[in-house]
Amino acid sequence: MLLINGYTPHPDAGGKLTQALVDLSKTTLSTHHQVKLSNVLDYDLTEEYEKFKWADTVLLYFPLYWYAVPWGLKRYLDDVLAKHRFYDADQQGRPVPLMMGKHFGYVTTLAAVEATYQPGNPLTNGLSVADLLQPLTVTFRYCGIDQHPNFSNCVFYDVYTPKHVEDAKLALTHALHQLD
Repeated sequence: MLLINGYTPHPDAGGKLTQALVDLSKTTLSTHHQVKLSNVLDYDLTEEYEKFKWADTVLLYFPLYWYAVPWGLKRYLDDVLAKHRFYDADQQGRPVPLMMGKHFGYVTTLAAVEATYQPGNPLTNGLSVADLLQPLTVTFRYCGIDQHPNFSNCVFYDVYTPKHVEDAKLALTHALHQLD
């Protein structure tokens, strides 16, 4: 499994929670899986390609900033998911995925409360976090990497409240055990 720390520096977040969730995942998953780590702030393109080729599952960890993935994770994906390695095109220009048979999932944290992403909320027009992250899902599908069938993407709200952080760690541990 490949675990990617997508934290990118932000004035309101220090990245400690994202790192703690990656560390928890590594410890939990290492009992039954080989685990490799990546970080969007320090990577080599060839090494990242090899990690993706090797991995059967890729899990992304990131805070949600302004209703989207952090800029560092977006840059990482733009850099790493290269043509002729992750995807190609046929003679008619249609996409040809080159990473078939792999799966992905994500673990994201938000300062916002869950009600922000509920139907009827005028701020988000009822868009869920999954709705906001559809570009991420489509990007991976373009490369042939499908949503993991046994891993429910983890979305943790109100993470500035210590009890919610502890609840998030328990929920993540449960979700990770579904991968065994």
